[in-house]
Amino acid sequence: MSQKIYLDDCAYDKDLVRLLEQAGHTVVTPVQAGNTGQPDEVHFRHAADNGLLLLTKNPDDFVELHDRDSEHAGILLIYQDNDPDRDMTNAEIVRAIANLVTAGCKLRGTVHVLNAWRY
Repeated sequence: MSQKIYLDDCAYDKDLVRLLEQAGHTVVTPVQAGNTGQPDEVHFRHAADNGLLLLTKNPDDFVELHDRDSEHAGILLIYQDNDPDRDMTNAEIVRAIANLVTAGCKLRGTVHVLNAWRY
């Protein structure tokens, strides 16, 4: 099932956009939204106001924003170790989203760590 996904600044990657779109998702980037370099709260609000899942590699800040306001389409977190052998590849991110959606997990108003879905 295709999703509408917003990538914040730290998740934005042209290759990831391409792979997500190839998988059938609609992707909105911070460049398209005019939010490049804006605070996390601006990214959060844009995604929430437009019914977009928010994908970020900045988990802590967005968990805090979720705790303050759970009225959003969902937040997908990616934890990184800055170790290429352990960090998720773009293909793993796309596969993890597919796994999460296929499992029928509730997305609206929830936070999911994609690292746990990259099997």
